[in-house]
Parts: sequence; structure tokens; C-alpha cells
Amino acid sequence: MASDTTEKKDPGVLKNDAYTGMLVISLLALIGGSLLLYLDYSQYPANPPSFSVPAYTPPKAAEKGPEAGKKEAEPNPNPMPPEKK
Repeated sequence: MASDTTEKKDPGVLKNDAYTGMLVISLLALIGGSLLLYLDYSQYPANPPSFSVPAYTPPKAAEKGPEAGKKEAEPNPNPMPPEKK
């Protein structure tokens, strides 16, 4: 048998290419985004203020229909603002 004279590259040696650079850039972007998210989150107070929401009351049976919830607007007796002296 004839010996093979072609060069054989070591399969254990890996080279960095464009995809490795894109992985590094995306890692840096994730770290930077996480840092900005933490800085934004740290500005909120530790204990949120307490508030209450009034319970929902459905409209009365007499108000059902297309006119439900509409109230007549009262005319403004003085449409112009008062003049400054």
C-alpha cells in the first residue's frame, strides 16, 4: 500500500471565525442589557405604595341600551375665560 502524502490537519485545533466574533458580541450585549435592566429596576422603591381600587358596579337595568352611560352635558354659562385686569 502506498502511504498517503496529503497533509492531515489536527482536528483538535479550532480556529476563530466570524461566528465566534458574533457570539462574543451577543454575550457583551446580553451583559450590557442585564446591567441596564438592573440599574432601571434598582430605581423603584422597595415597598410599592398601597392603593385601593373601587369595586365595579354594573349599570342599572334602566340604563341598558345605546344611551347607557351617556349623560347630558350641562352648558357652560361662561365659555370665555375671565379677562385679566
